[in-house]
Amino acid sequence: MPEELDIWTYFEKREEEIVQQRARLQEELSALRLARTALETGQRQKLQAPESEGRLTIKDMIRSVLLKQNRGGTSDQIINWINDAHGTEVARTSLSPQLSRLKADGEVALNEETGLWSLTEKCRSVMTLSAAPSRAATSAFKIRDEWKRR
Repeated sequence: MPEELDIWTYFEKREEEIVQQRARLQEELSALRLARTALETGQRQKLQAPESEGRLTIKDMIRSVLLKQNRGGTSDQIINWINDAHGTEVARTSLSPQLSRLKADGEVALNEETGLWSLTEKCRSVMTLSAAPSRAATSAFKIRDEWKRR
């Protein structure tokens, strides 16, 4: 009887592992499809690295700091995060129009009750393609680079 319990325990654990692995693969597949759709619909600029000699645009910096902040942040917090992460000072008068543009593009959302800006799920999934450590492609930039190498 103990052997039967062990095999059932093994089956249950293995099934759970497979379910979790399948969920990670589904997330990665969804993100890949989103990235492909963005390219096919002419939104290539969203997936391309900034062209100004490697310098990030304000919109790129907003995306990068909000990607790290799951709960989002106020405009002032975003400015501080950008200053800390990128070593550059962004004026609020420069940040606000870029947040509005990102909102219009469906990349960020503003919670009117809390005043917190955050990435939309669509933008977050395009930027973060896989949580699986075995995959090298963890961002749309890496997918683009991988595609160019082929």
